[in-house]
Formats: sequence, structure tokens, C-alpha cells
Amino acid sequence: MKSYAKKISILILIVVLLSLLCSCGGQTDTVKTIRVTDCVGRSIDVPDQPQSIATLDPFAGQAVIMYGAGDRMTATVGGVKRDLLLQRVCPSLAAAAVVKEEGSVNAEAVMAMGIDLMFIKSDLYYSNIEREKLDALGIPYLVIEYSSIESQRAAFAVIGEALGQTEKAEVMEDYYQGVVEKVSQRVSEIPQPARPSLYHSTSEALRTDTEGSLGAEWVGFTGVKNVSLGGELVFNEKNYYTTLEQIFVWDPDVIICNESGVADYMLNSKKWQGLRAVQEGRVYQVPIGASRWGHDSSVETPLAILWLAKTLYPDSFADVDLRSEMDWFYKTFYQYDLTGAEADLILSGKGIRSPGVGVSAEQ
Repeated sequence: MKSYAKKISILILIVVLLSLLCSCGGQTDTVKTIRVTDCVGRSIDVPDQPQSIATLDPFAGQAVIMYGAGDRMTATVGGVKRDLLLQRVCPSLAAAAVVKEEGSVNAEAVMAMGIDLMFIKSDLYYSNIEREKLDALGIPYLVIEYSSIESQRAAFAVIGEALGQTEKAEVMEDYYQGVVEKVSQRVSEIPQPARPSLYHSTSEALRTDTEGSLGAEWVGFTGVKNVSLGGELVFNEKNYYTTLEQIFVWDPDVIICNESGVADYMLNSKKWQGLRAVQEGRVYQVPIGASRWGHDSSVETPLAILWLAKTLYPDSFADVDLRSEMDWFYKTFYQYDLTGAEADLILSGKGIRSPGVGVSAEQ
């Protein structure tokens, strides 16, 4: 009953706010709109030139900045604000309000900010309570959803179309596909015995990939045996976890970690010392730039694929200059010139993202 009453009170508050807004606005200019079909197939009329954008999805937050509209992104999620390189690329990000906490949208804050376009993560859309809140606001929103590289490339296109950046979206899509094809072709020439087994730690030491995930797909292009796939994992709060005991059973050749500090923890913790990857120093920190490369919400997954391929097979990818690739990527998509020091930080994965959960849930 308390949950139902809370829901009703929120809806009543929104209706009151809408009434006040309408009563004091007088006549308004007609806003030119365009029709965009989002990732779940909804065709929505959105402002042709949105002036106040909310990105309630971390991927969309990065993409909006990438498409040059970061100065109009007045609201976002906390994860986007943790990425320090993004704040250098887009200084106005520091002032963007966080209007989504623990899966719930602060409707009053959104209304007060005069938002005219929202990009939302699909979990909000699939929650009846959150969707009703969003619908009651009367603000057009586009749902961002993907679970594969193909559908992520389509998400780039949706956001690009909404912001009038279809050409830039096509450049990103083509680059993404080009990286996939290049790595896949070269890896196909590497004998199976030379392809290592790999454990992928995502966000937390014991959180990992599962079949059908984006992480499993991009890692798979490097030809490794991803030990988590097909294993018995524990599903908890939308994520998959394993145990340290199971990792010892797998005893992978290589471990990669996308959260800063986790790789160092594994290399220095007595609990992990019996693993071959730890003993041989083959535990790697995934680079972190505008986001954690290859994370489910990252726009930099093409770079992650190149990084992992070069890390695993340096001879086969000797011609790939990762620093030059990074320079081109950030200049092309973010209009940002990396310094040598920034490139060092990105490749180290240290000091470029505010601390998060990391190893705290590894026990």
C-alpha cells in the first residue's frame, strides 16, 4: 500500500506542476520537430534543435558529448560525471544535474529544469512506475537499448539522428565495423593453441560476462576462450557473478579488469596468488578514457577490441599504433587533442575516473 500511495502522490505532484507550467506560460512559439524511431521501435517527434537535454543513460551521455551537444546536456547520471576525461572534453558537464538515482527519476527536478529532450535507458521504460512518471512529464524521450555490437551501432544512429549528426554517426558505425573486421580477419590466422583462455572482470573482481552480453561479444572477436561463458554464474540485481574458487578451477591464462584498481588488487592479494595469470603477470587493466573501454555503456569499444588484440598478439598487430589510434579517435569524435600525459593515464586506467565499487564486493 505504501508503494501504491507513493506512486499516486508522485503522479498528482507532476499533474500539479504541469498545470502551473501551462497556466503561466501564455502563448509559445511553435517548436520545429523531427520524427525519430528509437531503439525499441517507438516513433517520436522530438525538437529539431533541443536546448536542454537529459541523458538518463550513460552511453547516451557520452554520445551526446561526442556529437557536440554536451553544452546543452543539463542533466545526466552519476556514472557519466565520474569520467574525468569527459569533463575535460566538456567542461559544462561538471554543472549537469544528476536526476536519476538507484533506477528512479527525480521528476520534480526534471520538470524544474525545462528539459525538452530525454534519452533514457531501457530499464526505465520497462518499469511501469518510471514510465508513467516520464509520460506524465510530457517531455519527448528516446529509449536507448542494445545488447550486441550491431544494436549498439544502431543506438549511435538513433542519437545522431536526434541531434542532427547522422554523418558523424555513420563515421562511427563504419569505424566500429572496420575494427571488428580487421581484428576478426587477423585472429582467424592465429592457431587455436596460441589463443589464450581469459577471465573478464567487469566493475567488480567477481562480476563477469555471460552468454549474449556485449562484453562477451567484443572480447570474443579476439579469439580467446572466455572462461565465464557456459559456466555456472550467480545472477544478482541484473549482473552476473562468479566465485574466486571457480576462477581457480578455470585458472585462465589472462585476466582483464575494467574497473580501476581491480587488476592491482588481484596482483597483490594473497588470495589470488595461486592463479597462473597472477604468477605470470598477465593481469591487465583495461584502459579508461571517456569511459571504461569495452564496458557495456562505453562508446570506446572499438578501441577496446584493438587494445586487447594487440595485448594478446603483439606480433600479429605490430602495425597497430594504439596511441595514434587514440589521437585520431578523440580528435575525430570529441574534437579533443590528447596530450601525451592524458594518453598515459588512459592506457594505465588510473587517475582518470572517480572511484567506484571496484573490489569492495569481491569477497
